[in-house]
Amino acid sequence: MALSVGVVGGFVLGVRESLLTLEANAFVQPAQYFFAYVAVPVLAWMALGPFLLAPAAVIRRMFRRTPEAGASLGFYWRVFGLAGGLSITLPWVNDIRDQMAAVGFETGLGTSTMLYGLATGLAGCLAIVIGAAAALAERRVRQLLRVATPALLATSVLLMVPIVQFLGNDWRWPASAGERSASRAERPNIVLISIDTLRADHLGAYGAPDASTPRLDEVAREGVVFEQTITSSPWTLPAMASLFTGLYPRHHGAGRITNRRDPLGRAGLSSDTWTVTAALQQAGYVTQAIVSNPYLALRYGFGAGFDGYENLTIESEFFLAGAHVTIVRLLGWLRPDLLVGDRGNRISAAAVRWLQGVDPTRPFFLWLHYVDPHAPYSLAGVTAHKTFRGDSLLGARGPVEKEVTAISPDVARLRSGEVQLSAAQKDAVRQLYQAEVTNVDTAVGTVLEALERRDLAQRTLVVIVGDHGEEFWEHGGVEHGHTVYDEIVKVPFLIRLPGVLPAGARVPQLVRITDVAPTVLELANIEPPATLDGESTMPLIRGTDAGPRVAVIETLLFAEERIGLRTAETKYVLWDNGKEEAFDLRDDPSELRDRSALGNVVRPMRELFARVGAPSPSIGPAVADTDFLALRALGYVR
Repeated sequence: MALSVGVVGGFVLGVRESLLTLEANAFVQPAQYFFAYVAVPVLAWMALGPFLLAPAAVIRRMFRRTPEAGASLGFYWRVFGLAGGLSITLPWVNDIRDQMAAVGFETGLGTSTMLYGLATGLAGCLAIVIGAAAALAERRVRQLLRVATPALLATSVLLMVPIVQFLGNDWRWPASAGERSASRAERPNIVLISIDTLRADHLGAYGAPDASTPRLDEVAREGVVFEQTITSSPWTLPAMASLFTGLYPRHHGAGRITNRRDPLGRAGLSSDTWTVTAALQQAGYVTQAIVSNPYLALRYGFGAGFDGYENLTIESEFFLAGAHVTIVRLLGWLRPDLLVGDRGNRISAAAVRWLQGVDPTRPFFLWLHYVDPHAPYSLAGVTAHKTFRGDSLLGARGPVEKEVTAISPDVARLRSGEVQLSAAQKDAVRQLYQAEVTNVDTAVGTVLEALERRDLAQRTLVVIVGDHGEEFWEHGGVEHGHTVYDEIVKVPFLIRLPGVLPAGARVPQLVRITDVAPTVLELANIEPPATLDGESTMPLIRGTDAGPRVAVIETLLFAEERIGLRTAETKYVLWDNGKEEAFDLRDDPSELRDRSALGNVVRPMRELFARVGAPSPSIGPAVADTDFLALRALGYVR
């Protein structure tokens, strides 16, 4: 009887919480996760219901061995009604307390006791009504339970399907590595650390006077600093795809729009695209990824070649999406450590655990992606979740508070101009960003210390690179994904391999994020494909290659499309509507004086664009017809 009441009652309450979850997540890929939003609350309550009634059943049996059937039925429904009533009324009370506190009302112990007492009383009344109704309609209720219980248990199996699909598309548990072998003497371990939204000029190694980045600066002193590294796109998905493929976005295709109503509706890497991970795995490396950022979910194609892949943002968003589900709230109250976050400390903790179990006789490739410097920025310890929910105006919290000291306003409202900040508030936002950079420096230091403890540091290639930078009103806007100015496309790039790479070396020539993969492969003694857009940086380190390199920047997220061409001294930008921009970075490094109206300045840039901008049809996957026509309209292809 307790099982039946728990399953049927749990299903009813689960449906209620499913509706709340759908409403709360209506702007977070509702089509992609609709069935998961429905299934998780229902399954959680169907499991929680019998669990709550089991102790009541044991206690009742101890005191009444042969209870009257109707009284037993009413008893179980009263207990379940009390639990269900509390799950409904307690969040309502918490919302009232928050609203009272927001308008300055004192919410001390007396007020809280009164409100929680009211919630318990309402839940008790609901329990009495439900129990009485069940006892009065005993025969019909029993018939309902007899039919509904097996049907709902069978339905629960079907409800597991969207959960399994969710795990398979976006995130999966670490998998065991296959049997491979490689010579330890020939190939170093590799730790690739990519840091989201990291500006180069906020590190001490790049001259920031007030930087607090001792661990990143230590890697710079012990390795090589690339002073001019340009990303291929001003946002994560196409930029990281370029890092792993050595191709520009026009060749790997990741980041193209697939759903114009959904910010996450972008194309990923195709399954047959070459990646540096697959090359390392084929050469015998054990490969593991521990990342954060929804654009690095498995469905975007980054899992190819990895033996294990964990995306902590997907786990973190699971708990945020289920904020209205009772079992998630219970976990938050009883065991807050079980609620997975995606901050840098969590990434590093998972990396340290993985390194502790690594086989020292086999080379490994470990990719860590930290999202801490991404907006919204906050001080350490303020939040465990680096959610992107503020990237949509539909999910933003509201007007900015008077003080911006612990957490920044919603990025969507800042980006749209809906929130206007004073000069002091803008400075506070910059300071929060710098605090995030310090946080990620500390997290990276945890991994570096683990390498030293495991005696792996001397034979491990450490690569640290940003995917893109961040704007703080230098050109009137904030955040990234909307321009190709240097504050957004110039990123840090550091590499360290003791005994192989010179300590303290600095490379002044321009390099690209597409050069990371061929550099890693050369240091691992693996031949890269000849069709990559990127080149190894080793000739620059050795001083044997002084030839200039040109960076192509494309695929924007929040603005009209444009393509940037960056050399060591100039930048040329061609917009989708034909608008041109040209900058001479030698005397205008801040890109404040557009010289596109000067023919003698812009003409050589146009000529360079025509030569470098025309892609070879043999490189990378074929682009869609619409993309080809758009590129041809830009003069990008003929």
